[in-house]
Amino acid sequence: MGRQEEVYVINAEDILESSSPAAGSRSGPRGVVSGASELEGERSPARTRRSGSLRSSARAFVASTLSLFVCGAGQAYNGQWKLGLLLFLTEVLALAGHWSVVKLWPVLKDLGYIFAIGEWEMFVFLAIADFLLVFLLLYNVAQAYHQAEMDGSPFEGFRRPALSGLASLVVPGWGQLLNAQLGKALVFLFCLLTQVYVVTLLMVSPFFRFASEMNLDALLGRRAALAGIGIAFFAVLTWVLSVYDAFLVARYRRGMA
Repeated sequence: MGRQEEVYVINAEDILESSSPAAGSRSGPRGVVSGASELEGERSPARTRRSGSLRSSARAFVASTLSLFVCGAGQAYNGQWKLGLLLFLTEVLALAGHWSVVKLWPVLKDLGYIFAIGEWEMFVFLAIADFLLVFLLLYNVAQAYHQAEMDGSPFEGFRRPALSGLASLVVPGWGQLLNAQLGKALVFLFCLLTQVYVVTLLMVSPFFRFASEMNLDALLGRRAALAGIGIAFFAVLTWVLSVYDAFLVARYRRGMA
């Protein structure tokens, strides 16, 4: 038989082992195991940072909650002081403007007549401006939520059914923020703000004053009562659905965890 040649195979582990400073004191599998342990040691701080980011992911809920009750507060919490101040001043000016319109409405009517602007036209213009404020409030909450997630980590919810249900009982949509469901929260908040807007609009509408002056109270009283019952029913239904949804989603997520 002919002479059989020996074949040597060089692996990547051999190259790494020969190039390491402590290669002479380590051999074969021990070097590989030691290298793995070193890698685990390097990864442990990353895991610690990751767990810390999970604990700090509630920033989105805190920021959106602050903006829910005070416009611009969530933006200030996120470090966006200029945007927060702008939104806060917008809220203050809106409140001051509403107070001024209520107090100075007779003067505004007289000024409108000078420029050939009727009372109904002025009322419709102010009603449209008020409806735009609803979307400004929703943007205020959504922007604070998204910015907090961009600065930190995604919010995954607290998985506490009682707390979520209680939050939605106080303000519809607040429990959905606890469950990290921003879309649902904005829907319930929109329903709440729209209901408040419609009720306020009906209370200050000049139509009721015109109806009383024309002795139409008896004719329109029944329809007004039916409209009021419908609005109240829709408000209660929205409130109950918000509480039920927040409680159910939080309980389901806690069971799946």
